[in-house]
Order: sequence, then C-alpha cells, then structure tokens
Amino acid sequence: MIENIQHLTQEEQDLVLNAPIYVSLLIAGADGEFNNDEKKRIVELVHTKTFSERYELRELYRNLDDDTEATLRTMIASLPEVTSERQELLSGLLGRLNTILPKLDATFARNLYTSLRQFAHYVASADGGFWGMSAVNEAERQWVKLPMIEEPQSQGDEA
Repeated sequence: MIENIQHLTQEEQDLVLNAPIYVSLLIAGADGEFNNDEKKRIVELVHTKTFSERYELRELYRNLDDDTEATLRTMIASLPEVTSERQELLSGLLGRLNTILPKLDATFARNLYTSLRQFAHYVASADGGFWGMSAVNEAERQWVKLPMIEEPQSQGDEA
C-alpha cells in the first residue's frame, strides 16, 4: 500500500490507484476507439513509470504494472460504447480527485497531478511517429490537459 494514501477511504484509494488507467482511457478513447498502438503504449508507459517516476509515485505504477493489459480490457469492456457517454463518465471519475488531492501531502498531490498530466500527453502522442513525438489529434487535444482536475496549490499559494 502506498503510504501517502493509507488514510483515505477504500473508494478514494481505488480512485487514486486507478487514475493513470482512467486518464489513459479518457485520452485513448477520445477519438471513438481504443487502438492497439495506444493500448501497447499505455502498458509500456505504466511499466516505465515503475522506475522513472518520482520515488513516492513509483509504487502507484507498480500496483498497475502486473496486469495493465487485463485491467485495460476489463475497464474498456465496462465503459459505455458511445464516446460522449464514456468521456463524461471518465471525466467525472477523474474530477473526483479534486476532493481527494487536498487530503494528500501537498508535494505528493502536486507530483501526482503532474504525473497524470504527463501520462495523458504521452498517451495522446502514441499514434504519432517515433515514441509519439508528433501531433496530438483534435479529439484528444480537448482532454490532454485534464481540465476536470484542478491543479493542487503549493503550500504558500493559499490565500
């Protein structure tokens, strides 16, 4: 269990632990389909984050790494087929992080937020060129900055 989320309810912990997958599905499905390149890229990204992410976030990605493909398949099968309904559901789930992030250590919350935004960008870039270094498509562009999640304030930012 990730030390930084132990004090949360089980439902809140599950949301934090699954947030990278929800972000992946939001971005990858924005154009109406989940293609194999995107799914493969998501699996690779989760694995890469197990050792490349900030120390306190590595455990989150390790929890996903063992069965990312199976988790993706299960979640995709449980989502609405209509793109707008699916996007609304995923956006709503991710928006619930706004009530959870303030309950977390400020540094951990900011790092999680940054990690999720980076993850969204990497997934959106999956279709383009070598390691996705080219353009993000229009359908993904509206979601890639995760507008439903408010950026956590730094401790000195509070008014």
